Amino acid sequence: MFILLGAAVVILLAVIIIYNGLVSARNNVREAFAAIDIYLQQRFDALSKVAESVVAYAQHERGTLNEVTRLRNQLGSMNDDEKVNAYHKMDRLVEGLNVQVENYPDLKASANFVHLQKTVNDLEEKLSASRRTYNARVNTYNTKIQMFPTNIFASMMNFEPKQLLIVDEAKKQDVDLASLLRG
Repeated sequence: MFILLGAAVVILLAVIIIYNGLVSARNNVREAFAAIDIYLQQRFDALSKVAESVVAYAQHERGTLNEVTRLRNQLGSMNDDEKVNAYHKMDRLVEGLNVQVENYPDLKASANFVHLQKTVNDLEEKLSASRRTYNARVNTYNTKIQMFPTNIFASMMNFEPKQLLIVDEAKKQDVDLASLLRG
């Protein structure tokens, strides 16, 4: 009788420890994504200001400003996967803004624009660090829910794998600095 009771207590403790470990890992993933979310919001705000500066010099680039503003306004109602997609779209818009800025030497010399550009660069570095943290936490979480015996409990308790943030293939290509410097 005591052996069965002892075994039941051990099994109950194991289930509690496994469940708490899974919840902790899932919450770490959520926390890491929340950090990315904060930096994305700050990035959208800073890029809106950069886009407004560029648009002031190039009225035909108003579409970029409109798209940045639209994405920023929709960010609050997006789920995590939609935010990841918006993040990738913002990456493409940033690249386009950088190309536009090169066409306006007066804009590049403006102290306000230089400050905004530094802010954007700082946010890009923070986003990069946050992406690494997020991916590390997703990897830990996904590993936990796939390993035995936690995989049994994870499937019974509806712990679903999370998606890693992945760099676009175009960004993995080597940069030809010689041709860029020749302009």
